[in-house]
Parts: sequence; structure tokens; C-alpha cells
Amino acid sequence: MPELIGLLLTLNALFTWGMASLVYKFSLRKIETKPGLLFRLIFVSCSTFLLALLFGTFSFIPLLSSQNLISYIIVCLISGLSVTIGDLLYFSSLKKIDASRAFPLTQLSLIFVYPFAFIFFGEELKLSILLGGLLILLSAFVLSTKDKKNINENGSEKKNHSSEKMVIGVLLAIGSAFLWGLSIVAFNQARIISNDVFVTNFIRIFFGAIFFIVLGIFQKDYYSGFYKKNRKIIKYFIYIGIAGSLSLGLADTLFYKAVEINGLVLTSTFTANTPMIQQFLSILILKEKFRKRFIFAVGLIIVGNYIILFL
Repeated sequence: MPELIGLLLTLNALFTWGMASLVYKFSLRKIETKPGLLFRLIFVSCSTFLLALLFGTFSFIPLLSSQNLISYIIVCLISGLSVTIGDLLYFSSLKKIDASRAFPLTQLSLIFVYPFAFIFFGEELKLSILLGGLLILLSAFVLSTKDKKNINENGSEKKNHSSEKMVIGVLLAIGSAFLWGLSIVAFNQARIISNDVFVTNFIRIFFGAIFFIVLGIFQKDYYSGFYKKNRKIIKYFIYIGIAGSLSLGLADTLFYKAVEINGLVLTSTFTANTPMIQQFLSILILKEKFRKRFIFAVGLIIVGNYIILFL
């Protein structure tokens, strides 16, 4: 049976991630993807540094052997770059498809976490976890499937999104899932080396922020959020920054604390429940369309979680 404190930490992360996804979707209606992500990285770098000072300790760094220090820097770099590029793809996906469709697709990261956790960390892949995880992933697939085509009175098809826009949005979300899965595995390795999730989260986010700043140094659209003419929409950048600090900063840290307690496989499997929370919030707050398949997806998630917890 999983430890209760680990489950509570995971549950906190689920709600925070779900709420943050709505803030991103809402704010990206007013601002562009790249400057929004840059603002977010700056906010998160500052907030994770504060968390590292309050709850972590940098003293482990000089105590690492040369080999462990190099390995630590490499996995932090991999985690920081993959989560940053994955976030860029996810933000771009939100520009093209609904949050209630894009976010469930990102949970496919679980598919990549399973083999990595088994190969690199020797974690046991119990049949109950695999079966429960499969049902939860199936629910995410159900939630993200395309709506049936609507028919106008004259018999012609009425589409909510162009086919091309839909396909690109789905591909971007899947690409984000792969990169997030890689980031999770790399961060877990860094956590094992350092035994400090707060400092490790700051270092990887700092790497990601530096990478993004360098990437856009010659592209003016990256910094449009700092232009005087955009001061009237500065609040949307701040919304994204705060949401990022709570999700990528605090919630991610709590997630890896839960991993310390219940293991990477089990904790990652429970995070696949996030789309259900996000769906509730999308319908209630963003007034996105209620789909009948939502009820079927709820049933799959309930059964999946029961199998994981009690079988």
C-alpha cells in the first residue's frame, strides 16, 4: 500500500497542475506563447530559488565527487531543457486546441516513464499498476478525442477547428508529453544524487531559463512582454508567472517529494488523474463544452485507481 503522505502530496500537485493549465489557456488568449513562457521562467526561477533557500541546502554540492557532480549537472540540464521545450510545445498546443483536449494528451508521458523507471532505477512494474495506469491513460485518450462533426441545417459540416489546426495541436501535445516524460526521469536521477528536491528544481529551472533567453536573444518576439506598448496586458504575464511558480515550482517539488516516498512508477501513475481534475475546472471556469464521454472517462479513472490502490 502506498504511504498516505505521498498520496496527499501527489493530490496537491494534481490540483495545482490542473488549475495552472486553465490559467495558461486563459492568459494565452491575450498574449503570445514565447514572451508568456519567458515571463513564466523568470517567475519560477525566482520562486524556486526562494524555496531552495528556505527548505533546501546547497551544501551538498561541494560534497559530491567529480563524477557525481558532472552526472548531476548533466541530468539537471537534460531535465531543464526538456521541460522548457515541452512547455513551449504545450503552450503552442493551447493556442490551437482546447485545454480540455491538449492537457489529457500530455499524460502520455507516463508511457515513457514506465520503461525508464524499470531500466534505470530498477523499480518494480506491478501488474496492478500497469493495468490501472492503462485504464487511466485510456480515459485521457477518451477525453482528448475529436468531437463528432456538427451538421448545419443545409447539411454541410460545421467544424469547431480546422483539421490542420487540430492535427498540429495534437502533435504538439504529444511532443510535450515525450519531453515531460524525459524531464521526469532526469529529475528523479538528479534527486537521487543530491537528495534535495528544492535545490535541484531551482537548478534545472535556472538552466531552462538561461537556455530560453539565449534561444530568443536575437528574436524580438520573445521579449514583447517587456515592451511599453504591452503594459496594458502585463497582468496576463503575471498570471502565467504566478501559475508557473505554483505548478512548475511548488507542485513539481511536492511531486518529487512524493516520489521519494512512494516511488516514481506509482506516483507518476497517479498524476495521470490530473486531466480529470482539469476537465472539471475547464467546464466550470472556462465554460468549455461538456462532452458525454466525460462520464465514461470518470468511470475508467475510478476503476483504474481502485486497481492500483487495492489489488
